[in-house]
Amino acid sequence: MISFYKPTPKVTGTALSFYLNKRDNAFFSELLKQASWDASTRRANFLSNKKVEGKNVNIKFSQAEVASFVDAIERNVEFSGYHGSNQVVRFSFGPYIPKVKDEQGNWSEGKVQKGYSFRVTRESKEDSTNKASFAVGLDYAEAALLKEHLKYLLQQSFEIEDKKLEEKFKNNYKQQNTPQQQDSQPVEVEEDDLW
Repeated sequence: MISFYKPTPKVTGTALSFYLNKRDNAFFSELLKQASWDASTRRANFLSNKKVEGKNVNIKFSQAEVASFVDAIERNVEFSGYHGSNQVVRFSFGPYIPKVKDEQGNWSEGKVQKGYSFRVTRESKEDSTNKASFAVGLDYAEAALLKEHLKYLLQQSFEIEDKKLEEKFKNNYKQQNTPQQQDSQPVEVEEDDLW
């Protein structure tokens, strides 16, 4: 698992994790909103929001989607997607270029990339007003760590698939090479029928 904690004194931070559930060979990302900030220790609490509705989201990803995160970092492009099973989840990952304010106070698209951002919006299928948004910024070093870790998780996933396939082949081989008990009488064939 790789995790990034982005606390703020205003308690607007987000924690982000990516991991592989080896039992199911499934990739997940979890985002948690910051729950508190202790100014004296300059530490934040995220864990309190793990079970709080609207303060967390878990997203299941395919191998191709995980590879798309790696590709987005390598090519410096945006990758976005949509999942709609029991909840509607929209996400995007890509270069982060902050907006800048000109002399007149107007905001416009900036020119300097600061790293990458991962944005997620989750909403209930039954109630579209039940929404939560999450955003995490990653600097270049964190994006490099994420890329390498996702490649590592993909490698582990391939190994899990290969082991399952080997077991399947072994089981099929054993079944094919184990004498089967016959329920019916053997068929007699005339010698002339063979040639």
